[in-house]
Amino acid sequence: MAVSLTVRYYRNEIVANLQSYDLRVVIESAADMPEKIFVLQRIPAPPGGEDEDRFQCIADPVDLEEIPEDSPDLSNDMPYFRVQEITLRFRSMETLEEVRQLIAEDLQALVNSLKAAETLELMEEVTYA
Repeated sequence: MAVSLTVRYYRNEIVANLQSYDLRVVIESAADMPEKIFVLQRIPAPPGGEDEDRFQCIADPVDLEEIPEDSPDLSNDMPYFRVQEITLRFRSMETLEEVRQLIAEDLQALVNSLKAAETLELMEEVTYA
């Protein structure tokens, strides 16, 4: 397998004195791994309100197996789900850039982990009698 991700990062035009700056991260394609790797948590709304979905983290290999895609499984007390795209809002361009770097590092760690899982080495051989 050739595990890989192609990611696009979108942000506001760099303009001074904006009140917020948006970063959108989109998984454009994935090879030998899911495209839906951003973990969100569904926060139930108060009466009369709307549910809120909050970004929590980049999925790890175990999350890819355990957390459903597209919507949470609330019947099994699983308020988390995975999506292919996130948009985050920041008060400064500096914070946006810091978070973008952290996301990039987590994405690379996920790809490295999935690549490492492709080749298992013999740990031990045991005969039980």
